[in-house]
Amino acid sequence: MLIHEAFNETLKRYKISGRALAQEAQASESLVSQFRHGKKGVTDDMLDSLLQAMQTIAPGSRKYFCSLLAGEPIKLGVSKGEFKDISEDEIPELLIAIARRWRAGDNEVVQVS
Repeated sequence: MLIHEAFNETLKRYKISGRALAQEAQASESLVSQFRHGKKGVTDDMLDSLLQAMQTIAPGSRKYFCSLLAGEPIKLGVSKGEFKDISEDEIPELLIAIARRWRAGDNEVVQVS
C-alpha cells in the first residue's frame, strides 16, 4: 500500500476531517487534501507533523497507519485470550477508539468470543 493510500484509509477509519487535521498540524487544507489523494508528496517533517496531529485527534490512528504500511492491519475483533496480550499503554487507545466508534453509531465495535 502506498503512503498516501494508508494515510487516507486511516483518516477515513478514524473519521478525521482534512480540515481538523490541517488545523492541528498547522498545515494548509489544500496540502492535506492533495497528499491524501496522491496528488502531492510531503516532506518528512510535514509527514511527522501530520501523523502527530492525527494521533492527537484520534489516539491509536498513527499505529493503525503504520500497520497498514507494514501490510499487517490491526484487527478490530478481539478474542478473550487476546486481551491478556494488550499492554497498559494500549488500553487507553483501545478505549478511546471504542468510544469514538460507539459515538459514531457503530455499536459493533469489539466482538468478544
